[in-house]
Amino acid sequence: MLDLAELTWGRYNGGSVAPIGSYWCPRNNAIQQLTSDGTLAQDGTWCRVDPSGTQTFANIAATINGVLGTTYTSGSFHAQGSGDVLANPGQAADDA
Repeated sequence: MLDLAELTWGRYNGGSVAPIGSYWCPRNNAIQQLTSDGTLAQDGTWCRVDPSGTQTFANIAATINGVLGTTYTSGSFHAQGSGDVLANPGQAADDA
């Protein structure tokens, strides 16, 4: 699943500067939305699932389900918060 997500939407490591968009962290189902270029939280691997920084979680779920064949709903996700941040984020070697 992670490989398909990365091939489809690209891979951004936590702490990377990323363009505007909605980003999904498969490790914890967090969503981080950037309305201007910004730094992604140190949560692990992020995938840019939508170019809009204001997309609804329901639409993000539909996008992910359509590609990965999952059954996520808007309630499957949460907005990224400080509790999601990894104490030791690893070396970006398939750390998701």
